[in-house]
Amino acid sequence: MSAGQEALWLAHQLDPGSRAYNLVLGVRVRTPLRTDLIQGALTSLVGRHELLRSRFPATASGRPERRLDGVRGAALDTRELPDADDAELASMAAELGLRPFDITVDAAFRLVLLRRRADDAVLVVSAHHIVTDATSQWLILHELLSRYAAAVSDREVPVGTPVRWDDEVRQERDLVGSARGEMARKHWEDVYATAGAAQLLTDRPRPTRRSLRGGSHRVTFPGHVGERMVAAAAEANVTVSAWMFAALQVALHRCGAGPEFLIGSSVSTRSTLHARRNVGYYVNVLPVRAKLGTDPTFRSVAGATYRQMVEGLAHSAFPTDLVDSRQAMTVISSFAVADRLPVPGLSDGRIRHLGLDLELIPVPQQEGQLDLMVETQQSGDVFSTSFSYDADLFESTTVERLAEVYLRIIEASLTPPDVPISRIPLVRTGDLAFVLALGSGDPAARHS
Repeated sequence: MSAGQEALWLAHQLDPGSRAYNLVLGVRVRTPLRTDLIQGALTSLVGRHELLRSRFPATASGRPERRLDGVRGAALDTRELPDADDAELASMAAELGLRPFDITVDAAFRLVLLRRRADDAVLVVSAHHIVTDATSQWLILHELLSRYAAAVSDREVPVGTPVRWDDEVRQERDLVGSARGEMARKHWEDVYATAGAAQLLTDRPRPTRRSLRGGSHRVTFPGHVGERMVAAAAEANVTVSAWMFAALQVALHRCGAGPEFLIGSSVSTRSTLHARRNVGYYVNVLPVRAKLGTDPTFRSVAGATYRQMVEGLAHSAFPTDLVDSRQAMTVISSFAVADRLPVPGLSDGRIRHLGLDLELIPVPQQEGQLDLMVETQQSGDVFSTSFSYDADLFESTTVERLAEVYLRIIEASLTPPDVPISRIPLVRTGDLAFVLALGSGDPAARHS
């Protein structure tokens, strides 16, 4: 097991009944499916990716270990739902996808087929985070459908090289014990020494035991905002992800997180072409410091963020979980480009892929895993950001306000002149005029 997997295993032991670590991909299929061929594709899939047939019990000494089950144990779970409407179908997909895994006893992966009619069904790809990541979920779907399409047309499908997870872990451990690994460790120790994890102002005291209950809120940027942001980031010689990460730093700062703190940037550790086609837990969290006490301009914050990200990526293969477990990130941000996903276009709407009519069914997930998790997806010039949060700490309205502040800061960052971040207005001009009018005794305002 990798260092990141061991950390997830410990989190699972603390709350084995939680669904906060499930990753789910639900896809509506409006093309007749043969369950025997889906089962065959599933068997081939788990035969290549051994993590999908792995379980994680404890040894006699209490340490985690990974054990491999046989390929035949991977069975398609088919449910007939002839009377379900669209809402019930989506609800059942979420319920089954988020059903907790007992990773000590059973494999940490399942595939469910919810069938309403022969030509109307939902495939639910569900796995515990210990065996997968966001990219892996799409890889699973792509490979499953590719194997199915080949079987339908009676074609041979390239089997692909079996993925031996021990080889991936061995590479990580070789790095950790090398001179290059020591340099990376020193880099991350220095970063962690600069500040602590962001301390957010919560609606309720932090409980002694987390329930891992959560919620989520999604915002989609107006089209013109995305287009202008791409241009602004390019003009400043930074990436769009760095620009948006800087906006999150400023939003948290303006909402009371303080002048200096760390936010985790979730990055992929797929460093080879071979790994980019593999299913597994290829994730590292890189701490990025916000230093905002000098009231910098937004452009300078974005530049500093970009430089830290570039420097951090040079050491991204070193698992930061090994550096200082006390500095666990309470806020994680990630960024994905939808057009580069293994099933391009699916996140944007209904598509035709490998002879199948497909449509994504959104399933809220990973809610409550952290204080706050911010995930942004880009498709062309369209950007959407999801805020998942710990419901023990925050009311939904608080996270919605944070999302509004974040979007307002993005919009303000695109309007010259570049002003200090303390002077970015957090309400729009019309809203401010309305609030001020409430205090002026204007009857018209009170009746608006």
